[in-house]
Amino acid sequence: MPPSPRTLVQLPRSLCVSLREAGVDVDALARRMGVASAAERFTLEQSDALLDQALLAVKDPSFVLTATARLRPELFGVVGLAAMAAPDLGSSLSRLERYKRLFSSDTLELVRGRDGVRVRLHLGRPESASAPFRAELEFTFLVAFSRRMTGTQVVPLRVDRRGPPVAHRGRSEAFLGIAVNYRQPEDVLVLSALDMARPLVSSSPDVAALLGPRVEELLKECGTDDVVGQVRAVLRRMLTGEEPSLDAVARALGSSSRGLQRRLSEARTSFVTLLREVRCEVACERLAGTDIDISELSFLLGFSEPSAFHRAFRRWRGMTPAEFRRASRAPIQDRGTGTA
Repeated sequence: MPPSPRTLVQLPRSLCVSLREAGVDVDALARRMGVASAAERFTLEQSDALLDQALLAVKDPSFVLTATARLRPELFGVVGLAAMAAPDLGSSLSRLERYKRLFSSDTLELVRGRDGVRVRLHLGRPESASAPFRAELEFTFLVAFSRRMTGTQVVPLRVDRRGPPVAHRGRSEAFLGIAVNYRQPEDVLVLSALDMARPLVSSSPDVAALLGPRVEELLKECGTDDVVGQVRAVLRRMLTGEEPSLDAVARALGSSSRGLQRRLSEARTSFVTLLREVRCEVACERLAGTDIDISELSFLLGFSEPSAFHRAFRRWRGMTPAEFRRASRAPIQDRGTGTA
């Protein structure tokens, strides 16, 4: 669900550095918006206006490709670091999907299918002059991030873009490793189930445990906390052996079942969808980060029997739990080579 226009956000530090290196005075642009510097918080309207002016002021037409191809993790804020600490690429992108609202009106939607994941980009202002830049920025960053954090040459299965071809189409497609389909009805990046299961070289349960609560606090401080996050948090607590029910989650949140259903519907999701997503996330985390028996994990996730868990996991990730565990623990040299 798109954040409220009243939400206060911060510009990504890495993007600000890249814009400065490209000759754009982002602090001067911030002052025009009535904000002291680019490091301060902006309303979404101010942030969008600043990025419009900054991206259009860049003289290099391939700036987006140049900036995102050189990932600098040391410039990541708490959101990027939280994503880096995830056990695998799929979990990492799920965190980016949830936390992206902290710094942009553009949102991500991960749609899991049999063969992989469709990453849909919903631009907050698709008709703005900077929309093509923002779409290219997003997809180039996601591919560069995936390669850097898994240590493998991740190549998308498909890339669809709404707008016309970019002037530097050859360089862009050479970086992505695939021809881009332009003038499509939506902006979509498709990644394989195998790539989504790849463990991150930067994975750290301890760091994730420290940063997760802080990012959730930021969501509340910035006014972007919502019923979806509340339900997801309760579901995680309740996955201890029985399948959580809508009634039980509603009681935990001090709401009625009907009221909770209505709020989830307004957020364009459902209890069944969130339960599926949280089960998948917890399963991947436990399979990658612990030696828990798969039958025991099946019980903790609330499945009636291990075979039901196996079928569900295959639908989620396109492989069995055992295959996912093996893939997540394969030595880096066995998972391919190449970096962004």
